[in-house]
Amino acid sequence: MITTVFVGNLDFSIDEAMLREIFGEFGEITNFNLPRDRDTNRPRGFCFIDFKDRSAVEAAISKMDGSELAGRNIKVHEAQPRRRN
Repeated sequence: MITTVFVGNLDFSIDEAMLREIFGEFGEITNFNLPRDRDTNRPRGFCFIDFKDRSAVEAAISKMDGSELAGRNIKVHEAQPRRRN
């Protein structure tokens, strides 16, 4: 059962604290990953959020997918497992 959401099309000004506050209303966050560019250390415009419960994933997707955050329409969907070659 997938309990991780992918959040994409984030403005570079968005930080972890802001995202934890927004997405924390849907349920307990157990892990958070906001990848950064190796050269510039700027956020790469997406993140992964792990929730404790599946119901939080469904609520986050339902309420946040397509919503506006810092002037951009964000994408929120189930994270897909990384493919291994």
